[in-house]
Amino acid sequence: MPQDVDFHIPLPGRQSPDHARAEAEQLAWPRSLGLIRSDAAAERHLRGGYADLASRFYPHATGADLDLGVDLMSWFFLFDDLFDGPRGENPEDTKQLTDQVAAALDGPLPDTAPPIAHGFADIWRRTCEGMTPAWCARSARHWRNYFDGYVDEAESRFWNAPCDSAAQYLAMRRHTIGVQPTVDLAERAGRFEVPHRVFDSAVMSAMLQIAVDVNLLLNDIASLEKEEARGEQNNMVMILRREHGWSKSRSVSHMQNEVRARLEQYLLLESCLPKVGEIYQLDTAEREALERYRTDAVRTVIRGSYDWHRSSGRYDAEFALAAGAQGYLEELGSSAH
Repeated sequence: MPQDVDFHIPLPGRQSPDHARAEAEQLAWPRSLGLIRSDAAAERHLRGGYADLASRFYPHATGADLDLGVDLMSWFFLFDDLFDGPRGENPEDTKQLTDQVAAALDGPLPDTAPPIAHGFADIWRRTCEGMTPAWCARSARHWRNYFDGYVDEAESRFWNAPCDSAAQYLAMRRHTIGVQPTVDLAERAGRFEVPHRVFDSAVMSAMLQIAVDVNLLLNDIASLEKEEARGEQNNMVMILRREHGWSKSRSVSHMQNEVRARLEQYLLLESCLPKVGEIYQLDTAEREALERYRTDAVRTVIRGSYDWHRSSGRYDAEFALAAGAQGYLEELGSSAH
């Protein structure tokens, strides 16, 4: 516990048939960009199981497409660890770094940009290959929301003003959990695009929000002990305890019920998709893309997250100490000189 907390996820678990190869080669990309330099950092990274996570998020992907997913997962967690220490408590420092990284969305980076920014630039370049300008613009908006969320979290820590309610927390955390960019990459990995007019529909928006919420609830339970050890106060378990005066066990039980209720809603929304296709007059190719988005993007980000959280070494006791304090981050957020 908390990784042992059981959730009933009524969706099938899947994994890419190419997962063993991808796992064996997962350190090549971060090492090539200087994101992992020491053996200790490499060992720590491997324990996180990020190739396993990517193979569950993108079970339809193999080869270079799966490698892109693995590299994105590696980058996500290397980036997130940069905010476990003082930077994550300083809104100005946080914004300085997130702006340096987000600049890759607008064009080439200067050579002096930090390694973590160059890593993102490489991922973004590969992500946009073969995708339409409209899709790239949509994904870029999701990335900007993700980066902005880190500044909001740093503001909360700086002012020692943890979220007062679950609603307030969800509004902030829905961005920094990174689910929407992860789902976006499923389209790129599968070489398809869900019709843009359907993406903005009420049904699809509701499905995606459920996927986001389930991911963050799973993550908050899995990371609870790590965050308690670090003094982090913005975790749903802690917020429910403050908001309602509940015990830890009751808060966890409430989150289990919330996940169950949300997934019941999700399945109901899925059943509406054929009607959505009729309303938006989708042609055969568009209907196929919508079906792939359902099976290979939204469903997999829900179930894949659950399966990975239960086995990842990222939430072991050793990880309670910030990566930077253990010398693993190797100045990834510092500008090159």
